[in-house]
Amino acid sequence: MNTWWIGVIAAVAQAQSLPPAQFRVPVHLVTAPTLVFSDNNRLVFGLEPDDFHVYDNDHPQKAAVDPDPSPPFSIVLAVEANQDVRAYTRFVARVGSAVEALLVGERGEAAVIQYGDEVKLLKPFGSGDVSAALHRLAGAGRRARAIDAGMRAAALLKDRPAVRTRVLIFVGQAADSGSESSLVDLRAEVERHSIGVYALALPMAARDFVSDTFSLGGLSSKTDRGGFRAGLDLGRLATVLHRSAAAADVSDPFSTLTAATGGTQFHFHAQRELEDGISLIGLEMRSTYLVTYSPAPDIPGYHAIRVQVAVPGAKVFSRPGYWLK
Repeated sequence: MNTWWIGVIAAVAQAQSLPPAQFRVPVHLVTAPTLVFSDNNRLVFGLEPDDFHVYDNDHPQKAAVDPDPSPPFSIVLAVEANQDVRAYTRFVARVGSAVEALLVGERGEAAVIQYGDEVKLLKPFGSGDVSAALHRLAGAGRRARAIDAGMRAAALLKDRPAVRTRVLIFVGQAADSGSESSLVDLRAEVERHSIGVYALALPMAARDFVSDTFSLGGLSSKTDRGGFRAGLDLGRLATVLHRSAAAADVSDPFSTLTAATGGTQFHFHAQRELEDGISLIGLEMRSTYLVTYSPAPDIPGYHAIRVQVAVPGAKVFSRPGYWLK
């Protein structure tokens, strides 16, 4: 046999006898959108990555902070439409332009889901118009399959590119009726795929109305992020965030999901209050610092997240944790 071939065969045999190379690849990238308020309840902008200290199950992490103040969003709007909320449907149908301008923006994309007795996709990503989709809202029956709608939204969002921030916004009553999926399963899905959940909640029959509404006084030419007047006092927003963060163990789906993902729930019962809620969600989304890291150690189970900043007296709001399998 040619000596060259003998050398090749010997080299291949030697390579096959060696143990395979070990490559350590991060198995999970954690995304933790984080809001920072000063001690007088003003949003804090301009922080640098070195100002953040991130802990995962009390282990310090090497985290990155996205400098882009307005990342592209992928948003699914899940809207209740049935006999119980028919009086409010006309309010929701009129806010398509506000959703496009204040939530989606020029770089974002949106899908619209209607839920009641059935879960229907009114507008997919990449085609259609949000305003036109909301004007097609129509529902009969009494069921409100919010959890099933959330699962449908999570299925849409998990396939969006990783560079996009994934957001699910519920509009409806903070209750579920008739869903086949469980709230436990939906919470696991949104946590697993780093989906932030927000809610614009309608009042429930025979319950006191919870007022988390805001009068923003319109827009101005000198604005902060999201199109709001510079210097707007957001003290009440900080109060709502405190209450939302403490609601993880309650039974209604909106409180559970917003608390688990670091989102916020606002209540409305009038057109202007709905528009202000949309505006505040837009402001909150565009005011967050996008903190990301690969957990070390990456042990399966629940991981609690703690974010601190080098700002005396600051109040920090982020997602409380996630499940790692």
